[in-house]
Amino acid sequence: MIKAVIFDLDGVLVESEHLHIEAEKQTLLKYGVRISSEELHRFTGTTASFMFTEIIKKYKLNTTFKKMFDEKEKILFNLLRDNVKPTQGVMQLLMKLKRENIKLAIASSSHKKLINHILKQMDVTDYFDFVVSSEDVAYGKPDPEIFLKAASGLNVDPDECLVIEDSKLGVEAAKKAGIKCVGYRNPHSGNQDLSEADIVIDNFSKLNLEELLS
Repeated sequence: MIKAVIFDLDGVLVESEHLHIEAEKQTLLKYGVRISSEELHRFTGTTASFMFTEIIKKYKLNTTFKKMFDEKEKILFNLLRDNVKPTQGVMQLLMKLKRENIKLAIASSSHKKLINHILKQMDVTDYFDFVVSSEDVAYGKPDPEIFLKAASGLNVDPDECLVIEDSKLGVEAAKKAGIKCVGYRNPHSGNQDLSEADIVIDNFSKLNLEELLS
């Protein structure tokens, strides 16, 4: 029996992946780098630290991860000011899960400040029993650490959990943790390979909750 559901944040709970991409593009333009959405989508699911470190190295930029991250966050918060929109059907799913007394967690590669901002804007902070952010782990997805930490924080075994992810790296991390995974195909998340997921959906209203939880 599934006792807990662990949600990724960006692209699963909230339509924000395209805003991350836009903020990253604007940040890199300041350094003279015109980068494609396709290249940035390769980093979907991993940490900002890993992404910017790789980009700085590739384009030989004279800056630091911290400086680029701060610039991106400033742009992103401006973009999010009036654009925090839940993904289609996810609010109904959260309400159903709470009625079933299923424990809920967030396991996101975003920083805690951003996670808290989005949860507050969506008015769902009280839905979640535990939150794991990029600051809480040593290794980002596809390492399984983030999901194992979420399961531990909920006081459940990994095989009693279900992960919902929209990225290839996130699905890989869930499966490495020994956790059943739903791949959510979000067009804003790029052409992600979700083939390792146990099932793949494109709309939460089509999710057979009773079947999944059993």
